[in-house]
This record gives sequence, structure tokens and C-alpha cells, in this order.
Amino acid sequence: MKAKMKSHQMPEQVVFWKWITPKMLGMVTQTSVYHWSIEGDSEPVKMFDRTANLSNNQIINYKCDPSEKWLVLIGIAPGSPERPQLVKGNMQLYSVDQQRSQALEAHAASFASLKVPGNENPSILIAFATKSSNAGQVTSKLHVIELGAQPGKASFTKKQADLFFPPDFADDFPVAMQISNKYGLIYVITKLGLLFVYDLETATAVYRNRISPDPIFLTSEASSVGGFYAVNRRGQVLLATVNESTIVPFVSGQLNNLELAVNLAKRGNLPGAEN
Repeated sequence: MKAKMKSHQMPEQVVFWKWITPKMLGMVTQTSVYHWSIEGDSEPVKMFDRTANLSNNQIINYKCDPSEKWLVLIGIAPGSPERPQLVKGNMQLYSVDQQRSQALEAHAASFASLKVPGNENPSILIAFATKSSNAGQVTSKLHVIELGAQPGKASFTKKQADLFFPPDFADDFPVAMQISNKYGLIYVITKLGLLFVYDLETATAVYRNRISPDPIFLTSEASSVGGFYAVNRRGQVLLATVNESTIVPFVSGQLNNLELAVNLAKRGNLPGAEN
């Protein structure tokens, strides 16, 4: 329209903001989170207050699920004195319907919907990746859980998997996560440019490789090709996606996982599972 649409004087400083839908801005201040619709004359609406686990954190992401009923805010904080490079990840999950927050440890998270057999309505899932150091012991996990299971309907059984960091990436940590609806895959992207690929439904590890020699600080879904865009510190824009002609034979041959190979072929209408 090339015209100013609206303006608002915020009472406190905005420390992070982002479009969470094509028509909605999510704005995070030191204490609270607001949504501001670009439509009509509406002012920013306060959605929730930040939980204590996010105080003194640098906010790195904010997302909502497709139904806009679940919101997740992610922050990072300095690591322990013995491992300062391995920053702590903190997450606040908020339910709009229940008006309740849950504080969890996580560096990256993403929402997805999945059809569970025996339930005609899709289930809303959240996946999140954690890496934490406890008494010198580092644990790296990927979790996938259902949010707001539907009473009397088949539900999704929660899954978890290990994130295996190579020895020279000991202090690396997840910074972003994108979920491909097209293929039903989870992409976990780390600060030092590693990419982990997991199957959403089973949390099975599919692939790991380094996709950028420079730190990655921003990713965005590339929905048309079922992958994601990433921007690294050098200013490169990277596009990562699945090689459709080779993924099914790779999963059945290299990973020796016939069931996942067939499911991937069905989901993405991919070649390689003919016989």
C-alpha cells in the first residue's frame, strides 16, 4: 500500500520482535509478550508475562502454532563457569486457552500438526532440542510431545532422541528448528552450522552434516520445497532441502530402516520404494 498502516507508543522497550503470522507481530519486552495485528485499529494486546527462567536471557525466538493457541518463547543465558561457551537454553510454553505457562530447558523449538491413526483431527505437536551440562556431563536431546491431547481420541506417544555432537563440536548448541510439513521431518540447526534431520513421527535420526562453516543465526521455513533458509554470520543465505531422488534409498539402504523409507515415500510422494 506504500502507506503507514498504524503506529503505537510502547510503554516499555521491545527486546525482540517478529512476524509470527503474515498479519501478526509478536513483540517481546523485558517482562511481557504482546501480539499486534496489522488489521483494523487494534493496539498491541498483552498475551502473557515472561517466566522467571527467562529473566536476564537474550530472547532468540518466538513462535505460535498453526491454531495460534500455543506460543513458545526461547531465550539463551551464559553457560556455567566451567563451560561458558555452552550457553543455557530456556523456553516458555504458553497455552492461550488455559492461560498457563510451562518453563522448560530448550535452545530451539517448533510446532507441527500430525495425523495420528485412529483420530480424524490432527494432533498439535511441539518439538524442542536441549543441550545442558550437569556436573560436567553434557546431555543433548530432541523431544517431541503432543499439546492438549483430545479426550477420548487416539493420541501421540511422546518421543525423544539423542543429538550426537562430534567431539570438536562439544560446546556447540541448537539455535533453530524448522519442521517440514511436506516430508514430516525435523531440521535442527546449530550455531556452528551443523544440521540434524529427524523423522517427526518417530524421532528417528535420519542425517547429520555441517552445512555452514560460519555461525548461523537465523532460519525460516521454505515451505514450497519442504526445507528451510538460513542466514549465517558472513551474510550468506543458504537453502537446505531433501534430495528427493536419493532420500528413500538412503533410509532403506544406509539406515536399514524400511518402515521409515516407505513412510517417507508415501508422505512426500517420493521415488525409491517401488519394490
